[in-house]
Amino acid sequence: MREEFEDIFRDEEYSDLVSRYEEMLKKDVKYFFDVYEFENIIDYYIDTNKANLALNAIRYASQQHPYSSILQLKKAQVLVEKGLAKQALQILDEIEKIESSNSDFYLLKGNALNIIGRYNEAEKNFDIAIQLSYDDKVDVIHAVAQSFEQIGRYKTAIKYLLEAFRYDNQNISLLYDIGYSYEKIGQINKSIEYYNLFLDQDPFSENAWYNLGIIYYKAEKYNKAIESYEFALAINPDFSLAYFNLANAYSEKGEYHKAILNYKEYMQYDGESVEILTYIGDCYESIGEFDMALKYFDQAIARDNYFADAFYGKANVLFRMDKVQQALPLTEKALLIDDLNPEYYFLLGNIYNELRENKKALTAFKKAYELDPYEMDFILSLSEALAEQNKFKEALKLLLEAKKDHYNQAEVYYRISGCYFGLNKIKEAVEYFEHGLKINPKLYIDILIIHPHALDNNELNNLLDKYFLNK
Repeated sequence: MREEFEDIFRDEEYSDLVSRYEEMLKKDVKYFFDVYEFENIIDYYIDTNKANLALNAIRYASQQHPYSSILQLKKAQVLVEKGLAKQALQILDEIEKIESSNSDFYLLKGNALNIIGRYNEAEKNFDIAIQLSYDDKVDVIHAVAQSFEQIGRYKTAIKYLLEAFRYDNQNISLLYDIGYSYEKIGQINKSIEYYNLFLDQDPFSENAWYNLGIIYYKAEKYNKAIESYEFALAINPDFSLAYFNLANAYSEKGEYHKAILNYKEYMQYDGESVEILTYIGDCYESIGEFDMALKYFDQAIARDNYFADAFYGKANVLFRMDKVQQALPLTEKALLIDDLNPEYYFLLGNIYNELRENKKALTAFKKAYELDPYEMDFILSLSEALAEQNKFKEALKLLLEAKKDHYNQAEVYYRISGCYFGLNKIKEAVEYFEHGLKINPKLYIDILIIHPHALDNNELNNLLDKYFLNK
């Protein structure tokens, strides 16, 4: 209660000071304010994000108190907040000649050095600030950590956060920042651990539940992500982004009806957007409700005629409906907008396959593979397109390269075997075919995609008898 009274008193004092100062400016007269009063006026403008007014107050204050290092420190603080770190450092270098025992000084200098990328020097100044701090040591260390968070140096931030946590392991704001920083450097399990510690102490933090959901989603723990988002929504039913992320998690789980419901709920708060309309279209396409999918893709296109994913989504649905001729111009439109998406080229290749334009299909599959050489569908489709044109050496080179990353994929070995048959290298063909059988004998028919007459070979038939009859 006493703290609340003190805060009210302080706010009234600030208000009176600022009013008197602004009256002075308006009347163009001179009022006297001591250094402490000017400091409060400047802090008011800093706290209300009025940096230019703070600088103006510092200019007036410096006229009345030209030798005050406190006012110069405030000026440096405002310059740092405006991103003018080099100018701030010039002032701080002058202050340091006079004042070198102030924790706030070294904290501010560290921030300025961080902004201009002199991180090692920043750490040295921050460490001095921590040494000079006593009762507020945890707050100072936390401030240092946040300075590194703001510039994306999360590993360094974690070092300081953990140091602060050793002093105060009940400080939940530290737990929150530790969880956040671990998530940023990809240490998902550590992030989950600290967010859960935070939630043990503050179970009604919607933001913590929401962040935890994001981390579980990244870890592909979709059930946990859904549970976290639902906790966030139980605390705050108007948390619109939680509906959006909840929909994404349901979509990843293949629960498309629930995903659609949550995307629509999200739109109730944030309105229709071309992205959400397209996501809903994708969900309807995934459950085979093609008419509804087309409806939403059309709505997306009507809203934004340059959103490539909507054109691609509609083209993909039409392709699945065997309306290949209608799908072609939509795919081309998607590529006109975004020519770096491998999925678009892959669809284009499949369309050309259906239209029996094999050379164009090959070109499209090559482009998809160039953009993403690790995607299995692109590798298999390109190998098939090459084999159709009797380019077995190219197909073999492609598949042998793919085997390095997909060494446990039986399809790769069967197709390599088919290429060796196409090159009349029977020994190698048999060897790779058997390797495929060891991984997954049920997929042996894949060899016919590359070499339709491969199973005329007696050695392969003997291997098939061996693997299937002995199972």
